Amino acid sequence: MAEHALIFPNARGENLVGVFHEPLQTPRAAMVMLHGWSGTRCGPHQMLTRAARLFCEHNYAILRFDFAGRGDSDGDTELATLATMQGDARAAFAWMRAQTPAPLLVLGLCSGCEIAVASVEDSLGGAILWSAPVFAALPSEERAAKKRGANLKKYARKLLNPSTYAKILRGQIDTQAVSKAMAGGGGAASKNLESNQPGQLPRGFRNAALEKWRAFEAPRLQIYGGADPITPEALGWYRDNSGREADVALIEGANHSFYGLDWEHQVFERTLEWLGKWQREREK
Repeated sequence: MAEHALIFPNARGENLVGVFHEPLQTPRAAMVMLHGWSGTRCGPHQMLTRAARLFCEHNYAILRFDFAGRGDSDGDTELATLATMQGDARAAFAWMRAQTPAPLLVLGLCSGCEIAVASVEDSLGGAILWSAPVFAALPSEERAAKKRGANLKKYARKLLNPSTYAKILRGQIDTQAVSKAMAGGGGAASKNLESNQPGQLPRGFRNAALEKWRAFEAPRLQIYGGADPITPEALGWYRDNSGREADVALIEGANHSFYGLDWEHQVFERTLEWLGKWQREREK
């Protein structure tokens, strides 16, 4: 397989930076990967990079890229919203379709799943959602409290690791972002008000996106960590707001970002199994 660094524009004229993973043979399918809200095309603990390489070895063409305002792409971080990211995702779909006629899938991780929901098109062959939160959720004190609790546990574990302090001294950890996470703030929910103001969603965005998602009939896979605090609420929301029932897999004991090689391996294996099933159903 080959990996190609690339730049392609979104509809706003910003350059988006990505990597195209090209299999040696004609691909079974193509896939666009969408990273989380404050992440990059690599994903947490390089998860999307490793997934792309593994899936490419199984003959899937993969595009992963940085949304505008994230990673190496152009754009203002503070102006990024689910709506701007929706436009970026659709630009990525168009770029991938220009490379191969293979059926196209979308894979989202964390808030990248919200972008997948907002960006579905009838021509997409399916959607894969890893740790999908409630779509375009408004700020909630109950949800913020759960987030604070989960983050406190996560960062407490990291404080027990001596390497954490070395990273802080080298400036490799954004302590301001950590403080915000500990307070339960930040994230996509703080940007989900519909106001037509810069950095907020345009009016009607949520309902328009949900209407398309509910009408989306292609197969979908959802994978959650069994220890992820968002899992119960999110599963209920998708059950009530999706036009088609998803295949759901729970990774026992796993957290939101599947930290831990065994949890990550299980996510990859479940996804490849589902892709095999998806392909067999298309060939019937």
